[in-house]
Amino acid sequence: MLIAGATGAAAQNTSSVSSPVVTDDRKVVSYRFGWTPGENGSGDSYAHRFDYGFALNARSSLKLNARWEDKPGSDLRFDNINAELLFELTPETARFWQSGVRFDGRISNGPDSERIAIHWLNRWNFDNGLQLRAQLIAKRAFGGNADDAIVFEGRSSASTRLGDGYSIALLGFFDLGTSEDFGTGGQDSQIGPTLSGPLGSSSWTWTAGNLFGTSGDAPDNDVRLWLSRQF
Repeated sequence: MLIAGATGAAAQNTSSVSSPVVTDDRKVVSYRFGWTPGENGSGDSYAHRFDYGFALNARSSLKLNARWEDKPGSDLRFDNINAELLFELTPETARFWQSGVRFDGRISNGPDSERIAIHWLNRWNFDNGLQLRAQLIAKRAFGGNADDAIVFEGRSSASTRLGDGYSIALLGFFDLGTSEDFGTGGQDSQIGPTLSGPLGSSSWTWTAGNLFGTSGDAPDNDVRLWLSRQF
C-alpha cells in the first residue's frame, strides 16, 4: 500500500501520490491525521480527513473526502469537501506503465477559495517489486479570494514491499509555480518516508511517516498517521 500527499506544503499534508488504476467493485474508506509541530513560538496544528471512494465501473471511480482543521488560537473547524473523478487511460492489460486522468472539485468553508483541478497520474511497476509514481497537477481557484493564475504542482513516490503486508515509500511534493510565474525557485517542497502495514488480523491497514520541508515556507516537519480499509 502506498500513501502520501500534499494540499499545499504550508499546511498539514493530507493528500496522496495517487494511483491511476481503477479496480472494479472496489470501495475504500480512510481516516487521515496530520500534525505540524509548532515553530518559532507558534502552537501545533492538526488536520483530520475522512475519505470514501468507490469504483463506478472497471475504468472510472469516484472519491469524496471532507477535511477539518485545528490550528493554534482557534477551535476545530470544518475546512472543505472534495470530489475526485478518476478515469484510467491505459489498457487493462498494461502492466509496466499505467496512466490516468483525474478531475477534482473543492467547496471551501473559508477562508480558502473554491477550486477545480486536473491531475495526470502515472505508475511504473518493476519486476523487482519497485513501484514509481508521478503526478502533475494544474488547479484554478474561484471566488473573492482567488487568484486568476493556474497553479501547478508535482508529486512523486518510490515504494517497495517488505513482506508480510509491509511496505516503505519515499515521497516528494513540489510546488511548480503558476501560469504567471512558472518554476521551482523559492517554491515550497517536502520530502519524506512512510511505512505501511496491516493492523493486526483485520482488513485495516496503517501508514505512518513524516515529510521534511526542504524549501520555501514548508513546515520543518509534517507528521501523518493514516488508517484505511479496502473492501
